[in-house]
Amino acid sequence: MSSPRAATTITALILVSCLSGVVLANDAGSGGDAGNSTSTAYSLSAVNATYYGNLTDVSDENDYYSISMPSNTGIYAELISPGFNGSNVSGSSSTCYNATSPPCDFDLMLYSSTGSTIDSSYSTSGFDDVSSNGTNVGGTTVYVDIDQWDGDGQYALIINIFSTSTGGGGSGSNQNDANTGGDASDTQSTPTSLNGINATYYGYADNTADEYDWYGISMPLFHSINASLSWNTSSVDLDLHLFDENGSYIDYSYFDNPENVTSGNAAIGGTNVTLLVRAWSGGDNYTLSLSFDNISSSPAYNQDDAGTGDDASDDYNNPTNIVTYIGQNDFTGWASSNTDVVDEYSTAIPVDHGIAVSVSFDTSDVNYDIAMADTQINIIDSSASWFASPETVTTNGSGYYVGGDSVIIEVYAASGEGDYNMTIWIFTLDADGDGFYDEDEVACGSDPDDASSVPQDTDADGICDILDDDDDDDGYDDANDSFPLDNSEWEDTDNDGVGDNSDDDDDNDGWTDSDEYQCGTDPLDYTSQPVDTDSDGTCDVVDTDDDDDGYPDASDAFPLDDEEWLDTDGDGIGDNADLDDDGDGFADSTEGTCGSDPLDSGSIPLDTDQDGSCNAVDGDDDNDGFADINDAFPEDANEWIDTDGDGFGNNQDQDDDGDFVIDTSDAFPLNPNEWDDNDGDGVGDNGDLDDDNDGWSDTDEADCQTDPFSSFSVPDDFDMDHICDRVDPDDDGDGVEDTLDMFQFDATEWADLDLDDIGDNLDTDDDGDSWSDLEEPNCGSDPRDANSIPDDWDGDRICDPLDPDDDNDMTPDIDDDFQFDPSESIDTDGDGIGDNSDPDDDGDNWPDAVETICQTLPLSDTSVPLDTDGDGSCDVVDADDDNDGVSDISDVFPKDATEWEDRNGDGLGDNANPLTIVDHMKLNPLLTALAVLLILGAIGGSVAFTMSRKKDQDIIISNSADQVWDDHESSIHREPKVEQKIPPDPPERPEMP
Repeated sequence: MSSPRAATTITALILVSCLSGVVLANDAGSGGDAGNSTSTAYSLSAVNATYYGNLTDVSDENDYYSISMPSNTGIYAELISPGFNGSNVSGSSSTCYNATSPPCDFDLMLYSSTGSTIDSSYSTSGFDDVSSNGTNVGGTTVYVDIDQWDGDGQYALIINIFSTSTGGGGSGSNQNDANTGGDASDTQSTPTSLNGINATYYGYADNTADEYDWYGISMPLFHSINASLSWNTSSVDLDLHLFDENGSYIDYSYFDNPENVTSGNAAIGGTNVTLLVRAWSGGDNYTLSLSFDNISSSPAYNQDDAGTGDDASDDYNNPTNIVTYIGQNDFTGWASSNTDVVDEYSTAIPVDHGIAVSVSFDTSDVNYDIAMADTQINIIDSSASWFASPETVTTNGSGYYVGGDSVIIEVYAASGEGDYNMTIWIFTLDADGDGFYDEDEVACGSDPDDASSVPQDTDADGICDILDDDDDDDGYDDANDSFPLDNSEWEDTDNDGVGDNSDDDDDNDGWTDSDEYQCGTDPLDYTSQPVDTDSDGTCDVVDTDDDDDGYPDASDAFPLDDEEWLDTDGDGIGDNADLDDDGDGFADSTEGTCGSDPLDSGSIPLDTDQDGSCNAVDGDDDNDGFADINDAFPEDANEWIDTDGDGFGNNQDQDDDGDFVIDTSDAFPLNPNEWDDNDGDGVGDNGDLDDDNDGWSDTDEADCQTDPFSSFSVPDDFDMDHICDRVDPDDDGDGVEDTLDMFQFDATEWADLDLDDIGDNLDTDDDGDSWSDLEEPNCGSDPRDANSIPDDWDGDRICDPLDPDDDNDMTPDIDDDFQFDPSESIDTDGDGIGDNSDPDDDGDNWPDAVETICQTLPLSDTSVPLDTDGDGSCDVVDADDDNDGVSDISDVFPKDATEWEDRNGDGLGDNANPLTIVDHMKLNPLLTALAVLLILGAIGGSVAFTMSRKKDQDIIISNSADQVWDDHESSIHREPKVEQKIPPDPPERPEMP
């Protein structure tokens, strides 16, 4: 969504970005560059306005603006950097150039009149804002500083001036936003804190006095946030924004009431987020409701990228390392264009090996791109086809050697979210182990699969001769080296097979190089030879009689002519050879024929055309340069040839060869069989078999339906076999005819068993049953039969023959008594019932729960609870172990059902060993003393001690009174009770637990 007032700004930025990609300086309409410091700042009016400017890291990294603030006002400024695509503010941005990662990163600062920082913003999202907050800037000058950090381009600066007299800018009154007792924060850097719990808050916002209310929430772990903003006045427009901890947008909502935002499945649990309530127009009280959802089961929190048990790194400087082996390595991962955009991996490549990586995915749910880089972050290969699976990258043909180092693999979620499969192949670069990489051997013409076939390398510089520009490494490239395999020779001027370095006559002109140096000629130029007029072997430069005519050169009028030495008429022609001795313009013989004196220059023959040849002997009477015998017009000096025999001389004839093409348009004006030469090769089109010189004959182009007269129109020939695809029965040259080839233009593929558009050669699952071709043979199924799939009882993608734990209960099958039951693994007592469901694991007839309570081992049938009375309740919990009706706590003999008391402490039970009179007296001393006194008193003290004892005993034993003294009670409580002479029945036996 875009904001209501964004249209003008967006349109302006788009127009500017379309005009030019070059950063031009007309900052804020100043006609030039804004200042680079507070002292040179360009002044702006204190009004709400949008300005545009440019920054570049080459020559303009700062723009300063000054604003004189009216009293009781504050300022809020927004910066939209180039390349920002958000529509949250009043304006989208222009194109970002030269940025490391668009959008451009420009920063925004607000300084006071003294230069101190009021507010600053360093967001990398492309949107920055600053505010005077609670700082009183009214009546002062403030400075806005825009700094270029990364990239070049045009920015938009939006200035808002607001009143601070009744609120806004952080100095308003009578507000109680979110029950804080005042106005919520005006800046994102210091938001008003809210609790991370479901709650409803109330506040007030106004677009002139209190436009921004910022709130900060510390998110509970594994939770998402939902926020709803509502208000009552229909003419008021409030907006709601949600940002992550980096200040980047998560969600926003405009034009609705209520406005709703949510973090969805974004993994923001445990981080701090900010909410912005913005008054777009008008002012009103608002209600802000927050709720939080537990999303711990979301894929974002449950990743296992490449088997790491976690999300792969999103930092290519610190990628997740994965171990790979030579051959095929398969991994899985998950990514999201919203919450997990990139997964960065690294893996080591063995020496003399390369790597290929393929990422496949469901294109209906997600679109992934893939890139591979070296450890210096140089891109080796990338694949970013739109909704194409798989995406593949490789070092093959890249020119990069990564053996012995690591590579970085980046999986990028361009859109959507979901799983991906990543296959990594580590392959050898030297299949035959002869020390030359396969691709070099192919280029050098040797067999990459034959160790005895190695490229020729004359100079042993590691570059085979076929690819080496200088085979013998003598500093001369082979194209200009006459001896490309001999580093002592490179030039053979005379092509005699002997290099110039050892040849004494380099140009083979018969003169030694030393003679030519002496004679001043070029020893390397056959045409440059010393002049030796008389061929005496001495060049004229040193010969005193060059023509060897016996006349020294100094007195010889013709020192280089052995037949001349005099010139009577001084015409430069010796008399011996001069045909006109008198120099009258007529040869001596002619004058004899014409009847004039050859020795008298005043006697000349008759010459009508005044050409110096008398008419009698003149072979060209009209003196047009053509002998009369060959002159079609011997009497016409203006014509002499008539090529087409039409009676018109060629000089006036406009079609000399009579082919009906005028000479000015005829490429061959004197050849009646040719007139056009389309390709300019000097061969007329009528006789030229390839009129456009594109390498395809005119007849081939006719068959292939391309234009034989246009070198830009050539037949399609996918396999480069010079048979155009239109007539080629095998377009890709893979040996399978197109009618049988499912991949007509792919030489590496021709069959597709499962019709998944992936050729069987590349397809890791030919039959499309989701089990790879490498897995199925090991699992006992047919990799080319979709109905033949491996058994996989626990569905963990490891077939049962290879799965060490078929039921996936974490107990290996070899130790698992129940191989196909994930709920059981041990049967201690061998009764066929697993311990997890068996109430008596060791089969000792004591339930495990009872044995635990009774403190015996539930897994050992030799360890059973002690049950003295055999009532089924072990002594540990039995309140009456011997079942004698007396609880163990009161039973002196808890394990003896016949005894429970030992009142005289002799270690013997009172039942088997009754108390004596003495025992009774010891147990009842007061009673005994009282009895003695009474008896003594009754008989007057006359009865002997023994009678008293006897009488006392008779009284105690034989007294038939119902109420007697109990020894135990008397000694302890001194209270009477009714004696129970017969032990009570034992309590009812408890049920077996």
